[in-house]
Amino acid sequence: MKRIVGIASMLVAVVGTVAAEPVCEAWHVPYTGEDATGPKVIGFWTFANVKDASGKGRDAVLHGATLASDTRVGTCLESFCGWPVQDKRHAAVVANHPSLSPKGAFTLEMWIRPKPEFADYPEAFLADKKYVAHTDYQWTLGAADAGGQRRLHLRLGFGDDSENYGSEPSLFVTNQWTHLAVTYDGSGTVRFFRDGASLGSATRTGRSRIAPGSHPLSIGDRIGSLYHGFPGYLTQVRLCQGALEFRPITLAAASDRSVFIRMEKTPSLRFMLTNAQRQTARDVSVSCSIEGRETSRTLIPELAPGASRTLEVPVDTALRPGVYALRVRVVLPGKEGHEHYVSDESATFTLVPRRPPRMPVVMWGLYGAANVLRELPRLTEIGFTHCLGFGADYGRVFEAGCPVAPDTPERVAEVKRMLDTALAHHVGIIATLSPGHWAAGAKAEFRRVDRSGARNDKKPALCAAFPEMQTLAFHVGASVAQAYSAFPAWQAALLHTEVRDGANVCWHAHDREAYRRATGAEYPQDAPGKGGVDYMKLADFPHNRVIPDDHPLLRFLSWYWKEGDGWNRMNAELHRGLKSVGRDGIWTFHDPAVRVASVYGSGGSADVLSQWTYSYPDPIRIGVATDELFAMVRGAAQPQQVMKMTQIIWYRSQTAPAAKGDEVKKAPASPWEDTDPDAAFPTISPMHLREAFWTKLARPVRGIMYHGWGSLVPQSGESAYRYTHPQTQHELRRLIKEVVEPLGPALLQIPDRPSDVAFLESFASQMFAHRGTYGWGNGWSGDAYQMLLWAHLQPEIIYDETVRARGLDGFRVLVMMDCDVLTAGVVSAVKAFQARGGQVVGDERLCPAIQADMTVASYTRTRKADEDRAALIAKATELRAALDVRYRRYCDASTPDVVPRCRSYGSTDYLFAVNDRREFGDYVGQHGLVMENGLPAEAMLSLARSSGHVYDLTEGRTLHARVQEGRLTIARTFGPCDGCVLMVTERAIEAVRIDVAQETRLGCRLPCTVSVVDVNGKPLDAVVPLHVEILDPAGSPAEWSGYYGAEQGCLTLTLDLAPNDRRGLWQIRARELASRRCGTAYFRVTHP
Repeated sequence: MKRIVGIASMLVAVVGTVAAEPVCEAWHVPYTGEDATGPKVIGFWTFANVKDASGKGRDAVLHGATLASDTRVGTCLESFCGWPVQDKRHAAVVANHPSLSPKGAFTLEMWIRPKPEFADYPEAFLADKKYVAHTDYQWTLGAADAGGQRRLHLRLGFGDDSENYGSEPSLFVTNQWTHLAVTYDGSGTVRFFRDGASLGSATRTGRSRIAPGSHPLSIGDRIGSLYHGFPGYLTQVRLCQGALEFRPITLAAASDRSVFIRMEKTPSLRFMLTNAQRQTARDVSVSCSIEGRETSRTLIPELAPGASRTLEVPVDTALRPGVYALRVRVVLPGKEGHEHYVSDESATFTLVPRRPPRMPVVMWGLYGAANVLRELPRLTEIGFTHCLGFGADYGRVFEAGCPVAPDTPERVAEVKRMLDTALAHHVGIIATLSPGHWAAGAKAEFRRVDRSGARNDKKPALCAAFPEMQTLAFHVGASVAQAYSAFPAWQAALLHTEVRDGANVCWHAHDREAYRRATGAEYPQDAPGKGGVDYMKLADFPHNRVIPDDHPLLRFLSWYWKEGDGWNRMNAELHRGLKSVGRDGIWTFHDPAVRVASVYGSGGSADVLSQWTYSYPDPIRIGVATDELFAMVRGAAQPQQVMKMTQIIWYRSQTAPAAKGDEVKKAPASPWEDTDPDAAFPTISPMHLREAFWTKLARPVRGIMYHGWGSLVPQSGESAYRYTHPQTQHELRRLIKEVVEPLGPALLQIPDRPSDVAFLESFASQMFAHRGTYGWGNGWSGDAYQMLLWAHLQPEIIYDETVRARGLDGFRVLVMMDCDVLTAGVVSAVKAFQARGGQVVGDERLCPAIQADMTVASYTRTRKADEDRAALIAKATELRAALDVRYRRYCDASTPDVVPRCRSYGSTDYLFAVNDRREFGDYVGQHGLVMENGLPAEAMLSLARSSGHVYDLTEGRTLHARVQEGRLTIARTFGPCDGCVLMVTERAIEAVRIDVAQETRLGCRLPCTVSVVDVNGKPLDAVVPLHVEILDPAGSPAEWSGYYGAEQGCLTLTLDLAPNDRRGLWQIRARELASRRCGTAYFRVTHP
């Protein structure tokens, strides 16, 4: 703020036409008329006497202060130094009254003239109704800094706590009149003004009106000791309702964003310039600068009263990452004989660095912008990279019939503020969109009908096949995309969740017509529900339980699951709407994606399929649903990826029941059962979390997810999710920090190893014999799959469609559990497979048309976790003994307690192993349903390769390996429920080499290559995890520092040197994480 307004300027009359918009206050002349006594004025003290000049009766009483005479303003209030000069009161005191505690926005202003003794005086109080309470307000002029500048402070009380707002620093000359004003908007934002120019502003999110207090209003001093009176003169003290304006030309930030990614294309900050005077403003100049360098200048020849002009100020994203102040100077030429009006305002913006690729770690929960903002610190502390954060008003979009703003202006603005803040925290935000769920509850005319045409409104279920629902899905996606695509923190969207559970065959005319178009046939007269039929109840069902591939019921049910219920198409339309604006980097996902029958197409066009799993009774069961997801995406019409969620919550009834069976009577009770006896959803145990983590990471998932924030961290308020195990969050943090962050970028590039063991999930058996896991991993089929893992097989789940599309070539073993009924095509393929020497493993339920080479009897769990695990491992041992004479595993372990799995890149293998050795503990183990504690284990791990160099990526060291009976064998010890990943290469790592030019200039691009090489200097045929540090001359990490996966042993980076980067010698340090070898290179940065 440059302009110093003399008191004489108060005599200048303001003329001109009245603006249509609210005008600035006539602060430079004495307030009269409505400005002195109008409805907005709460109190007005000119100190011509101690009366309230507003006529509201808020008269003052002098306590140590006096009324003084001034040659320019007449009578005014004189206050004096308090402590440390003298701890005495010098104030004009106004008795407490409810009106002095405004219920919303308010403004406090005054003229002040410091006396000479003010120059050496510390903080001085201008007005105080707060004292030390968390109520009302307190306005002070802070102590001078080393340069003699002071800041205004406004402290506001909100009942439970207070906030302190500060202005920009400014010099205050003694014996000179200055007008000061401060406003609070009632919603967290405070603005300071000096002589009609901005002196800064600040916002505290989540704040509303101040809390009313019982103290009087003290003008010129603090309410109580230690007293800090203002050594000077005060007049025209006015308290008003509303946040008033004092600038003749106002500048308001109009940008949705203030956080940008470095090198982002064409971003700008937007401002609204408004003439708040009653006359036309001419030749208004606006200039912008960053770090003293002018970036833009605009001249506005004429601006009518109340008129506004939008200014777009480019942001130089080539600057180094950091927080910057954009200085905006507004100059309004003064009339003849008067100084120019000059106001310097600032707006901060943040440039965040571009970062290496990372594996997403998603918190499936939180919901709502305010919750995300509150929890961002805890999310980032644990290590989450993404969370669900916002949705849409589906009714609003439905009524519009086209893409519109997805919520009210206030809520859209709130989401945008949250997205901006999340970008600064490097957290991606996921939209959770379920228009179909909304329509099922809100639009009865679109609900499913049964054979008789009746709806079940007690359990409303949508018929998603309605064309209007497909249109709604697209419009919702497009509405969200149009509103938020400019925000890089919006990175993903969830396309419906748990909607197909309530779906079933629908009998609208359009449903039957859709079936007719798809198949040329009518609905079968005996069309069943989505779960199919019991073949034993069907007349004339074939004795060999082989049905034609085009069996009418099979064809009908296949159509239903693939497209008939409309949900896959609805997800596809929602996905299409989200992608309609062309925004790069948005991925969509659907879950639970395999809570369906085993046919392709679940999730529609979603980029990612996911599924959640509860870890009990055995954590490795998470592998069942994960592999089902991979089976589903292999048959997708477009490329899809897999992510996997672990439930942080446990169902009490399944782990520590309070009212079911003999398990309730086990003793002693865990402490949480006594302190929180009503906990329906306690926290997963840390050991189960750990083992489930390693089980899913052993597969080529593109990200991991967790649900149950209320069970992971302590929360205030009531929730069904209970925080019952404090260690779980710390274990998750450790796993993310020690495994996901360093190894995740490499793991994202390592594919699965082709499997030669197939596990058939027969759709025909699901529809005619009520088989299938439906994503839950339950029943014999799910347990049989776990049995294969304990037998150290690495199976691939296949469907009937898989067999029909690609046959069984490439497989050596086919496991057929719960395959009661088969199609003729599958039977033919299986017989041909056996004729080629393929081995079939079946159970007593196997379709009679197939003669199994090995039979394993089915098993039904007893709800005794230890006995059930032992029984299934015994079956795994039985199967292993039968297979070993005919089949050789690629990866193996010496004990069923350790479960191995292999992924491969080129000639390099990545051997994962998970310790499943467990026992009962005292958290839930006393109930006998879950063995929740891990035990250490030792195992000999082996691969069917004759040589290799072995590196433990989790520990960063070389392991000794030897060849035994043609297998590369490694001894490894495991902590409880722990896992590992071993990288096995053909050639040993010798060194890390960095190739970079020796010198570059500020503002230039610098290519750099990091290579992990063997003794001959050749890069390894592997994806090697790397940690790269790029350090400037001060040792600060620069952009692109972080973890990588060096594919083919090489990593290529391009460094964009900023024009304001540090000159001097820079360092690149790269460490491979397999054996911890390190390479270092230097380059010098000079002036352009």
